[in-house]
Amino acid sequence: MTNGEKYDLLADGETGLPSAMGILAFDQAFKYTTEQIENSLRKNKDFEVISFGPMPEVDDFAEQAFNLTVNYQDEEYNVELFVNKADNLDLRNYGFANQVAEEDMDMATKQEYFLETSMFFGDDALTSFHLQLKIMLAIVPDASLIIDFMSYRLLSAQWGKMTAKSPTPPSPDYLYSSHVIYDGEGEDKKYWFHTHGLHRCGSVELEMLNIGSGAQQMNDLLNMVVKKFISSPTKEKEKFTIGYDGMGIVLSWLRWEEALNDFPKDILGGMADRDGEGNVHAEPTGVLFAVEDNNMVSPEIFASTLADNPIFYISTEETERMSALARERFAYFETVFRKEGKKEKQSFLKKIFAKKEEEESWSFLVKLGLTVDDDQSGTEKEHLWYEVVSIDNEMIKGKLLNQPYWISNLNEGDVKTYPVELLTDWLIYAPDATYTTDTIYQLGFS
Repeated sequence: MTNGEKYDLLADGETGLPSAMGILAFDQAFKYTTEQIENSLRKNKDFEVISFGPMPEVDDFAEQAFNLTVNYQDEEYNVELFVNKADNLDLRNYGFANQVAEEDMDMATKQEYFLETSMFFGDDALTSFHLQLKIMLAIVPDASLIIDFMSYRLLSAQWGKMTAKSPTPPSPDYLYSSHVIYDGEGEDKKYWFHTHGLHRCGSVELEMLNIGSGAQQMNDLLNMVVKKFISSPTKEKEKFTIGYDGMGIVLSWLRWEEALNDFPKDILGGMADRDGEGNVHAEPTGVLFAVEDNNMVSPEIFASTLADNPIFYISTEETERMSALARERFAYFETVFRKEGKKEKQSFLKKIFAKKEEEESWSFLVKLGLTVDDDQSGTEKEHLWYEVVSIDNEMIKGKLLNQPYWISNLNEGDVKTYPVELLTDWLIYAPDATYTTDTIYQLGFS
Protein backbone atom coordinates (compact mmCIF):
# COMPACT_ATOMS: atom_id res chain seq x y z
CA MET A 1 0.00 0.00 0.00
CA THR A 2 1.37 3.41 -0.96
CA ASN A 3 1.59 6.33 1.43
CA GLY A 4 -1.01 8.14 -0.65
CA GLU A 5 -3.47 5.30 -0.05
CA LYS A 6 -2.64 5.35 3.66
CA TYR A 7 -3.33 9.08 3.86
CA ASP A 8 -6.68 8.51 2.14
CA LEU A 9 -7.63 5.76 4.62
CA LEU A 10 -6.76 7.95 7.59
CA ALA A 11 -8.74 10.84 6.07
CA ASP A 12 -11.75 8.49 5.91
CA GLY A 13 -11.42 7.69 9.61
CA GLU A 14 -9.82 4.27 9.23
CA THR A 15 -7.37 3.10 11.88
CA GLY A 16 -3.87 3.04 10.47
CA LEU A 17 -2.29 0.21 12.44
CA PRO A 18 -3.23 -2.33 15.11
CA SER A 19 -2.07 -1.45 18.61
CA ALA A 20 0.66 -3.85 19.77
CA MET A 21 1.41 -4.08 23.49
CA GLY A 22 3.04 -6.62 25.77
CA ILE A 23 3.06 -7.59 29.43
CA LEU A 24 5.50 -9.54 31.59
CA ALA A 25 4.64 -11.41 34.78
CA PHE A 26 6.33 -10.75 38.12
CA ASP A 27 6.52 -14.39 39.21
CA GLN A 28 9.02 -16.43 37.21
CA ALA A 29 6.85 -19.51 37.79
CA PHE A 30 3.83 -17.92 36.02
CA LYS A 31 2.50 -20.27 33.32
CA TYR A 32 0.58 -19.22 30.20
CA THR A 33 -1.83 -22.05 29.45
CA THR A 34 -4.94 -22.10 27.29
CA GLU A 35 -7.12 -22.83 30.34
CA GLN A 36 -5.53 -20.09 32.48
CA ILE A 37 -5.86 -17.45 29.75
CA GLU A 38 -9.46 -18.31 28.87
CA ASN A 39 -10.63 -18.57 32.49
CA SER A 40 -8.98 -15.29 33.41
CA LEU A 41 -10.70 -13.52 30.52
CA ARG A 42 -14.14 -15.02 31.16
CA LYS A 43 -14.01 -14.12 34.87
CA ASN A 44 -13.40 -10.45 34.14
CA LYS A 45 -16.54 -8.33 34.63
CA ASP A 46 -15.40 -5.30 32.61
CA PHE A 47 -15.86 -6.99 29.22
CA GLU A 48 -17.75 -9.95 27.77
CA VAL A 49 -15.89 -12.75 25.97
CA ILE A 50 -17.76 -13.59 22.77
CA SER A 51 -15.27 -16.14 21.46
CA PHE A 52 -11.85 -17.50 22.33
CA GLY A 53 -9.70 -20.11 20.67
CA PRO A 54 -6.27 -21.01 19.29
CA MET A 55 -5.11 -19.56 15.99
CA PRO A 56 -5.08 -22.12 13.18
CA GLU A 57 -1.58 -21.03 12.19
CA VAL A 58 1.19 -19.70 14.45
CA ASP A 59 4.27 -17.87 13.18
CA ASP A 60 7.80 -18.85 14.16
CA PHE A 61 8.04 -16.19 16.88
CA ALA A 62 5.04 -17.27 18.97
CA GLU A 63 4.95 -20.28 21.29
CA GLN A 64 1.14 -20.03 21.48
CA ALA A 65 -1.40 -17.80 19.73
CA PHE A 66 -5.11 -17.15 20.28
CA ASN A 67 -7.98 -15.23 18.71
CA LEU A 68 -10.21 -13.34 21.13
CA THR A 69 -13.42 -11.43 20.48
CA VAL A 70 -14.90 -9.30 23.27
CA ASN A 71 -17.75 -6.88 23.73
CA TYR A 72 -16.81 -3.74 25.62
CA GLN A 73 -19.12 -0.77 26.12
CA ASP A 74 -21.40 -1.99 23.30
CA GLU A 75 -18.57 -2.31 20.78
CA GLU A 76 -16.98 -5.52 19.49
CA TYR A 77 -13.20 -5.94 19.38
CA ASN A 78 -11.05 -8.66 17.83
CA VAL A 79 -7.80 -9.24 19.71
CA GLU A 80 -4.83 -11.44 18.87
CA LEU A 81 -2.88 -12.92 21.80
CA PHE A 82 0.65 -14.30 21.50
CA VAL A 83 2.83 -16.03 24.08
CA ASN A 84 6.38 -15.15 22.98
CA LYS A 85 9.89 -15.87 24.17
CA ALA A 86 11.11 -12.92 26.22
CA ASP A 87 14.69 -13.30 25.01
CA ASN A 88 13.59 -11.60 21.78
CA LEU A 89 13.01 -8.40 23.76
CA ASP A 90 15.63 -5.75 24.34
CA LEU A 91 14.13 -3.43 26.94
CA ARG A 92 17.00 -0.98 26.47
CA ASN A 93 15.39 0.10 23.19
CA TYR A 94 12.44 1.65 25.02
CA GLY A 95 11.88 4.84 26.96
CA PHE A 96 9.74 5.19 30.08
CA ALA A 97 6.19 6.53 30.04
CA ASN A 98 6.12 6.65 33.84
CA GLN A 99 8.13 5.52 36.84
CA VAL A 100 8.85 1.79 36.99
CA ALA A 101 9.96 0.33 40.32
CA GLU A 102 13.50 -1.07 40.26
CA GLU A 103 12.28 -4.43 41.60
CA ASP A 104 9.66 -4.68 38.85
CA MET A 105 12.23 -3.89 36.17
CA ASP A 106 14.57 -6.52 37.58
CA MET A 107 11.86 -9.19 37.59
CA ALA A 108 10.83 -8.30 34.03
CA THR A 109 14.33 -9.07 32.78
CA LYS A 110 14.16 -12.55 34.35
CA GLN A 111 10.99 -13.72 32.58
CA GLU A 112 11.19 -16.51 30.02
CA TYR A 113 7.94 -15.56 28.25
CA PHE A 114 5.72 -12.53 27.77
CA LEU A 115 2.20 -11.98 26.48
CA GLU A 116 1.74 -9.80 23.39
CA THR A 117 -1.63 -8.36 22.37
CA SER A 118 -2.62 -6.84 19.04
CA MET A 119 -5.94 -5.14 18.25
CA PHE A 120 -7.39 -2.48 16.00
CA PHE A 121 -8.84 0.40 17.97
CA GLY A 122 -12.56 1.08 17.80
CA ASP A 123 -14.50 4.33 17.60
CA ASP A 124 -12.74 5.87 20.60
CA ALA A 125 -8.96 5.41 20.81
CA LEU A 126 -8.68 6.04 24.54
CA THR A 127 -11.46 3.58 25.35
CA SER A 128 -9.76 0.99 23.13
CA PHE A 129 -6.39 1.54 24.80
CA HIS A 130 -8.05 1.16 28.21
CA LEU A 131 -9.61 -2.14 27.10
CA GLN A 132 -6.24 -3.44 25.88
CA LEU A 133 -4.78 -2.75 29.32
CA LYS A 134 -7.73 -4.48 31.00
CA ILE A 135 -7.29 -7.58 28.83
CA MET A 136 -3.57 -7.85 29.56
CA LEU A 137 -4.00 -7.32 33.31
CA ALA A 138 -6.86 -9.83 33.39
CA ILE A 139 -4.51 -12.51 32.04
CA VAL A 140 -1.43 -11.38 33.99
CA PRO A 141 -2.79 -9.72 37.17
CA ASP A 142 0.55 -9.84 38.98
CA ALA A 143 2.65 -8.11 36.33
CA SER A 144 6.13 -6.62 36.44
CA LEU A 145 6.11 -4.47 33.30
CA ILE A 146 3.95 -3.35 30.37
CA ILE A 147 5.47 -2.62 26.95
CA ASP A 148 3.87 -0.30 24.41
CA PHE A 149 5.43 -1.22 21.08
CA MET A 150 3.66 1.66 19.31
CA SER A 151 5.08 4.51 21.40
CA TYR A 152 8.35 2.66 22.17
CA ARG A 153 7.83 3.05 25.90
CA LEU A 154 7.68 0.99 29.07
CA LEU A 155 4.77 1.38 31.49
CA SER A 156 4.65 0.68 35.20
CA ALA A 157 2.69 -2.46 36.06
CA GLN A 158 1.58 -0.75 39.29
CA TRP A 159 0.13 2.08 37.20
CA GLY A 160 -1.42 -0.52 34.90
CA LYS A 161 -3.17 -2.31 37.77
CA MET A 162 -4.66 0.93 39.08
CA THR A 163 -5.72 1.95 35.57
CA ALA A 164 -7.25 -1.42 34.68
CA LYS A 165 -9.43 -1.35 37.80
CA SER A 166 -10.66 2.17 37.09
CA PRO A 167 -13.87 2.93 35.14
CA THR A 168 -12.11 6.03 33.79
CA PRO A 169 -9.57 5.79 30.95
CA PRO A 170 -6.02 7.09 31.52
CA SER A 171 -4.61 10.31 30.09
CA PRO A 172 -4.24 10.47 26.28
CA ASP A 173 -0.57 11.18 27.01
CA TYR A 174 -0.15 7.39 27.29
CA LEU A 175 -1.27 6.79 23.71
CA TYR A 176 1.82 8.29 22.11
CA SER A 177 5.36 9.50 22.66
CA SER A 178 6.85 12.78 21.52
CA HIS A 179 10.49 12.65 20.44
CA VAL A 180 12.76 15.68 20.16
CA ILE A 181 15.98 15.58 18.13
CA TYR A 182 18.29 18.55 17.74
CA ASP A 183 21.42 19.51 15.88
CA GLY A 184 23.80 22.46 16.10
CA GLU A 185 24.64 24.77 18.99
CA GLY A 186 23.59 28.18 20.27
CA GLU A 187 21.65 30.25 17.77
CA ASP A 188 22.23 27.59 15.12
CA LYS A 189 20.48 24.84 17.10
CA LYS A 190 17.50 23.34 15.26
CA TYR A 191 14.87 20.94 16.60
CA TRP A 192 12.78 18.20 15.01
CA PHE A 193 9.70 17.22 17.01
CA HIS A 194 7.77 14.10 16.02
CA THR A 195 5.32 11.62 17.51
CA HIS A 196 4.92 7.83 17.63
CA GLY A 197 1.69 6.00 18.36
CA LEU A 198 -0.99 8.06 16.59
CA HIS A 199 -1.48 5.75 13.59
CA ARG A 200 -3.34 3.27 15.77
CA CYS A 201 -5.66 6.13 16.72
CA GLY A 202 -6.70 6.79 13.12
CA SER A 203 -4.49 9.88 12.78
CA VAL A 204 -1.34 10.83 10.95
CA GLU A 205 1.71 11.20 13.15
CA LEU A 206 2.57 14.87 13.78
CA GLU A 207 5.81 16.83 13.41
CA MET A 208 7.40 20.23 13.68
CA LEU A 209 10.46 20.81 11.52
CA ASN A 210 13.39 23.22 11.62
CA ILE A 211 12.41 24.84 14.93
CA GLY A 212 15.03 27.30 16.14
CA SER A 213 13.41 29.02 19.11
CA GLY A 214 10.85 28.39 21.84
CA ALA A 215 11.56 24.66 22.00
CA GLN A 216 9.60 24.17 25.25
CA GLN A 217 6.63 26.15 23.95
CA MET A 218 6.66 24.20 20.68
CA ASN A 219 6.73 20.91 22.56
CA ASP A 220 3.74 22.03 24.68
CA LEU A 221 1.90 23.14 21.55
CA LEU A 222 2.56 19.83 19.79
CA ASN A 223 1.23 17.87 22.75
CA MET A 224 -1.99 19.91 22.82
CA VAL A 225 -2.48 19.35 19.09
CA VAL A 226 -1.93 15.61 19.56
CA LYS A 227 -4.72 15.46 22.15
CA LYS A 228 -7.09 17.11 19.68
CA PHE A 229 -6.11 14.70 16.89
CA ILE A 230 -6.58 11.64 19.10
CA SER A 231 -10.25 12.51 19.55
CA SER A 232 -10.93 14.54 16.40
CA PRO A 233 -8.27 14.60 13.64
CA THR A 234 -8.26 17.57 11.27
CA LYS A 235 -7.94 16.93 7.54
CA GLU A 236 -4.88 18.05 5.59
CA LYS A 237 -4.68 21.80 4.84
CA GLU A 238 -7.74 22.56 7.00
CA LYS A 239 -7.28 25.33 9.56
CA PHE A 240 -8.00 24.62 13.22
CA THR A 241 -7.73 26.72 16.39
CA ILE A 242 -5.97 25.06 19.31
CA GLY A 243 -5.95 27.91 21.81
CA TYR A 244 -5.95 31.58 22.64
CA ASP A 245 -2.99 33.85 23.40
CA GLY A 246 -4.76 37.19 22.95
CA MET A 247 -5.75 35.98 19.49
CA GLY A 248 -6.57 32.54 18.15
CA ILE A 249 -3.70 30.04 17.83
CA VAL A 250 -4.47 28.78 14.32
CA LEU A 251 -2.64 25.85 12.74
CA SER A 252 -2.78 23.54 9.75
CA TRP A 253 -0.75 20.58 8.45
CA LEU A 254 0.79 19.22 5.26
CA ARG A 255 1.93 15.67 4.58
CA TRP A 256 5.71 15.47 4.98
CA GLU A 257 6.26 14.65 1.29
CA GLU A 258 4.85 18.06 0.35
CA ALA A 259 6.04 20.01 3.39
CA LEU A 260 9.73 19.20 2.77
CA ASN A 261 9.59 21.32 -0.38
CA ASP A 262 9.45 24.40 1.86
CA PHE A 263 12.59 23.53 3.87
CA PRO A 264 16.34 23.25 3.17
CA LYS A 265 17.26 19.75 2.00
CA ASP A 266 19.74 19.05 4.79
CA ILE A 267 17.44 19.70 7.79
CA LEU A 268 16.75 17.19 10.54
CA GLY A 269 13.68 15.24 9.45
CA GLY A 270 14.58 15.70 5.80
CA MET A 271 14.76 12.96 3.17
CA ALA A 272 17.98 11.60 4.65
CA ASP A 273 16.10 10.73 7.85
CA ARG A 274 13.29 8.97 5.97
CA ASP A 275 15.23 6.72 3.59
CA GLY A 276 15.47 2.99 4.05
CA GLU A 277 13.03 0.12 4.02
CA GLY A 278 10.77 0.05 7.06
CA ASN A 279 11.72 3.56 8.21
CA VAL A 280 8.85 4.62 10.51
CA HIS A 281 9.48 8.29 9.72
CA ALA A 282 8.45 7.64 6.11
CA GLU A 283 4.94 6.68 7.22
CA PRO A 284 2.02 9.16 6.91
CA THR A 285 2.95 12.22 8.94
CA GLY A 286 1.57 15.75 9.11
CA VAL A 287 3.99 18.65 9.47
CA LEU A 288 2.40 21.44 11.52
CA PHE A 289 2.41 25.08 10.42
CA ALA A 290 0.98 28.25 11.90
CA VAL A 291 -1.55 30.07 9.73
CA GLU A 292 -1.01 33.82 9.49
CA ASP A 293 -2.96 35.91 6.97
CA ASN A 294 -3.83 32.64 5.20
CA ASN A 295 -0.14 31.82 4.80
CA MET A 296 1.47 28.72 6.34
CA VAL A 297 4.51 29.71 8.38
CA SER A 298 6.60 28.22 11.17
CA PRO A 299 4.71 27.68 14.45
CA GLU A 300 7.67 29.48 16.08
CA ILE A 301 5.68 32.69 15.63
CA PHE A 302 3.72 31.63 18.73
CA ALA A 303 6.80 31.02 20.90
CA SER A 304 6.78 34.31 22.81
CA THR A 305 3.04 34.47 23.46
CA LEU A 306 2.86 30.79 24.46
CA ALA A 307 5.37 31.55 27.20
CA ASP A 308 2.86 33.96 28.79
CA ASN A 309 -0.09 31.99 30.24
CA PRO A 310 -1.94 30.95 27.05
CA ILE A 311 -5.32 29.19 27.04
CA PHE A 312 -5.37 25.84 25.24
CA TYR A 313 -8.69 24.41 24.19
CA ILE A 314 -9.49 20.96 25.55
CA SER A 315 -12.37 18.85 24.26
CA THR A 316 -15.45 18.38 26.40
CA GLU A 317 -14.75 14.65 26.46
CA GLU A 318 -11.23 15.15 27.79
CA THR A 319 -12.41 17.66 30.39
CA GLU A 320 -15.02 15.16 31.57
CA ARG A 321 -12.43 12.37 31.69
CA MET A 322 -10.00 14.48 33.71
CA SER A 323 -12.77 15.54 36.08
CA ALA A 324 -13.97 11.96 36.58
CA LEU A 325 -10.46 10.71 37.33
CA ALA A 326 -9.70 13.65 39.63
CA ARG A 327 -12.85 13.01 41.68
CA GLU A 328 -12.37 9.23 41.62
CA ARG A 329 -8.89 9.56 43.13
CA PHE A 330 -9.47 12.66 45.25
CA ALA A 331 -9.47 10.50 48.38
CA TYR A 332 -5.77 9.79 47.75
CA PHE A 333 -5.12 13.53 47.37
CA GLU A 334 -6.97 14.27 50.59
CA THR A 335 -5.13 11.52 52.48
CA VAL A 336 -1.74 12.96 51.53
CA PHE A 337 -2.94 16.52 52.20
CA ARG A 338 -4.01 15.62 55.74
CA LYS A 339 -0.66 13.98 56.37
CA GLU A 340 1.71 16.50 54.74
CA GLY A 341 -0.27 19.70 54.16
CA LYS A 342 -1.46 20.40 57.67
CA LYS A 343 1.89 20.52 59.42
CA GLU A 344 2.47 23.53 61.64
CA LYS A 345 4.19 26.39 59.83
CA GLN A 346 7.62 27.38 61.12
CA SER A 347 8.12 30.74 62.74
CA PHE A 348 10.23 33.36 60.96
CA LEU A 349 13.23 32.73 63.27
CA LYS A 350 12.95 28.95 62.86
CA LYS A 351 13.00 29.38 59.10
CA ILE A 352 16.23 31.39 59.31
CA PHE A 353 18.05 28.71 61.28
CA ALA A 354 16.35 25.62 59.83
CA LYS A 355 18.29 23.18 57.76
CA LYS A 356 17.53 23.20 54.06
CA GLU A 357 15.72 19.83 54.11
CA GLU A 358 13.49 21.07 56.95
CA GLU A 359 12.42 24.07 54.89
CA GLU A 360 11.14 21.94 52.05
CA SER A 361 7.39 21.56 52.03
CA TRP A 362 4.53 20.06 50.08
CA SER A 363 2.09 22.02 47.89
CA PHE A 364 -1.38 20.84 46.95
CA LEU A 365 -3.10 22.29 43.89
CA VAL A 366 -6.57 21.74 42.45
CA LYS A 367 -8.01 22.85 39.13
CA LEU A 368 -11.65 23.94 39.26
CA GLY A 369 -14.06 24.54 36.39
CA LEU A 370 -15.85 27.85 37.05
CA THR A 371 -18.64 29.41 34.97
CA VAL A 372 -17.55 32.37 32.81
CA ASP A 373 -19.26 35.77 32.92
CA ASP A 374 -21.29 35.66 29.70
CA ASP A 375 -22.11 31.96 29.65
CA GLN A 376 -24.71 31.50 26.89
CA SER A 377 -25.03 27.71 27.07
CA GLY A 378 -24.75 27.08 30.79
CA THR A 379 -21.66 24.93 30.20
CA GLU A 380 -18.89 27.43 29.42
CA LYS A 381 -16.13 27.07 32.00
CA GLU A 382 -12.73 28.59 32.71
CA HIS A 383 -10.44 26.13 34.46
CA LEU A 384 -8.34 27.76 37.19
CA TRP A 385 -5.65 26.49 39.56
CA TYR A 386 -5.95 27.00 43.31
CA GLU A 387 -3.49 26.19 46.09
CA VAL A 388 -5.42 24.25 48.71
CA VAL A 389 -5.79 25.86 52.14
CA SER A 390 -8.22 23.35 53.64
CA ILE A 391 -10.56 20.46 52.79
CA ASP A 392 -13.70 20.00 54.85
CA ASN A 393 -16.99 18.17 54.20
CA GLU A 394 -16.52 17.92 50.42
CA MET A 395 -15.56 21.61 50.26
CA ILE A 396 -12.18 22.91 49.09
CA LYS A 397 -10.79 26.24 50.24
CA GLY A 398 -8.01 27.56 48.05
CA LYS A 399 -5.95 30.54 46.88
CA LEU A 400 -6.24 31.44 43.17
CA LEU A 401 -2.90 31.11 41.41
CA ASN A 402 -3.57 32.72 38.02
CA GLN A 403 -5.51 35.70 36.70
CA PRO A 404 -8.76 34.64 34.97
CA TYR A 405 -9.47 35.69 31.39
CA TRP A 406 -13.27 35.51 31.42
CA ILE A 407 -14.39 35.83 35.07
CA SER A 408 -14.32 39.49 36.11
CA ASN A 409 -15.06 39.12 39.83
CA LEU A 410 -12.03 36.88 40.48
CA ASN A 411 -8.41 37.94 40.81
CA GLU A 412 -5.13 36.16 41.36
CA GLY A 413 -4.60 35.71 45.11
CA ASP A 414 -8.31 35.50 46.01
CA VAL A 415 -9.16 32.88 48.64
CA LYS A 416 -12.46 31.11 47.95
CA THR A 417 -14.31 27.93 48.94
CA TYR A 418 -15.88 25.57 46.37
CA PRO A 419 -17.55 22.12 46.32
CA VAL A 420 -15.47 19.12 45.22
CA GLU A 421 -17.88 18.56 42.33
CA LEU A 422 -16.20 21.47 40.47
CA LEU A 423 -12.87 19.60 40.52
CA THR A 424 -11.30 18.94 37.10
CA ASP A 425 -7.71 18.05 38.04
CA TRP A 426 -5.21 18.09 40.89
CA LEU A 427 -1.44 18.09 41.55
CA ILE A 428 0.73 17.34 44.54
CA TYR A 429 4.18 18.93 44.65
CA ALA A 430 6.43 17.04 47.06
CA PRO A 431 9.98 18.20 47.89
CA ASP A 432 11.44 15.68 45.45
CA ALA A 433 8.59 14.70 43.10
CA THR A 434 5.27 15.69 41.52
CA TYR A 435 2.20 13.45 41.82
CA THR A 436 -0.83 13.55 39.55
CA THR A 437 -4.00 11.50 39.17
CA ASP A 438 -1.95 9.19 36.92
CA THR A 439 1.18 8.94 39.10
CA ILE A 440 -0.33 8.75 42.59
CA TYR A 441 0.37 5.00 42.52
CA GLN A 442 4.00 5.91 43.28
CA LEU A 443 2.93 6.73 46.85
CA GLY A 444 1.68 3.18 47.35
CA PHE A 445 -1.98 3.67 46.42
CA SER A 446 -3.61 1.06 44.20
